[in-house]
Amino acid sequence: MSTITFGDHVTPPLGAGDYTVTVTQTLTIGTPTEGYRAVQDLTVLGPRYALAPGTVGTLFPPTGSQGDFANVLPHVVLSEPSLPWQRSPGGSIPGPPPSWLAVLVFDAADPPPRPFAIPQAQLAGGAPVFAPPRVAEQGENPADPVTVIDVPLPLFMAIAPAAADLPWLAHVRHADVTAKATDGDSPAASDYAVVLANRLPAPGTVSTAHLVSLEGLGPYLAGGGTAIPAQFAAVRVPTLASWSFGTESDEETFAGALQAVDAGPLQRRFVTTAAAGSEGARSAVQSAFGMGYLPFDHALRDGAATVSWYRGPLLPIAGGAPPAPPFADADQLLRYDPTSGMLDVSYSAAWTLGRLLALHDNAFATALYRWKLTQTHAAVAALEQQVLDDLLAGDSAINQVTRAVRALVTPALDSLG
Repeated sequence: MSTITFGDHVTPPLGAGDYTVTVTQTLTIGTPTEGYRAVQDLTVLGPRYALAPGTVGTLFPPTGSQGDFANVLPHVVLSEPSLPWQRSPGGSIPGPPPSWLAVLVFDAADPPPRPFAIPQAQLAGGAPVFAPPRVAEQGENPADPVTVIDVPLPLFMAIAPAAADLPWLAHVRHADVTAKATDGDSPAASDYAVVLANRLPAPGTVSTAHLVSLEGLGPYLAGGGTAIPAQFAAVRVPTLASWSFGTESDEETFAGALQAVDAGPLQRRFVTTAAAGSEGARSAVQSAFGMGYLPFDHALRDGAATVSWYRGPLLPIAGGAPPAPPFADADQLLRYDPTSGMLDVSYSAAWTLGRLLALHDNAFATALYRWKLTQTHAAVAALEQQVLDDLLAGDSAINQVTRAVRALVTPALDSLG
């Protein structure tokens, strides 16, 4: 059983910024006392205007997806568990440490602001675009590009989280990754941070989400205590990641589809070939309808076209025992119904759907490929070993010499990969 543990936050030992370490030592030898003092300046670097590749692990809802997301807060999964707390939004915010990262959700009617790149030197903004004061840190180049969005001030104040919300819009998760597939030799990370949006996407439209930096904006959020001056018409915020997705309308959701279903029996005009058959065939067709089967056009591998039965899994009618795996391909799960002379593609379609879902996971697909390659190499090595053993079985002296040579050479070959 997999378990997930939730935590408020992970505070880094030192947040990003400049520090001064002072060490003093006093020595007393006899009567005289001497003091020594050493000062060392250091800078703790941390992400500020861009994230390293691989930092953003998952975006949800997925990029370009379309689904029933009206009751889902869009969120970002980060591979660095302390990242939301490595900086501060500023201001005095009670509760757990607030996150300097936030997810802003824009609907098509807002409309979403267009991201654009500017040099770091222009982040300060200026009327009519407001940006909080920022102090350049060690290693930053004023000419380095930063991707930003300018959000109209009324829209920003309407959709941005309140200052008091920031401690609750990010958390840490510790997951059991014992059975999680990875695309490399290193185990999967078990700790990661999640940053949630504070706004639900609107049904029936396309939404755009931005993972933004609120560094320095804490006092200017709702409840922060400081108002943005009236001469500013927009707020400039750095955007670290963005994606778009579609949310189905209420009629397009699963619940909406069920509510729109006619209360009468499901009717579907069947193909004339089956209807023109024998009385037994017509009876079998009606029986199939009663069990939830429907006929669909089916393109065969040889280019021919036919009509086959399909039955989905969500029917209140018990089916027969499923065939026992494994199966090399979907064709092995096609079932022929001699009564109607038609194929049943239900299990074949389920096998194909499962295969596509598995291969959509890059880590799982890579791990599966590596496992298959390892098994193939092991089978080839075992076959070579068997062939050599068969060839040398008749001569014990040669066999002994060969085994001794093999014992010396094999470790060297293994070390070379």
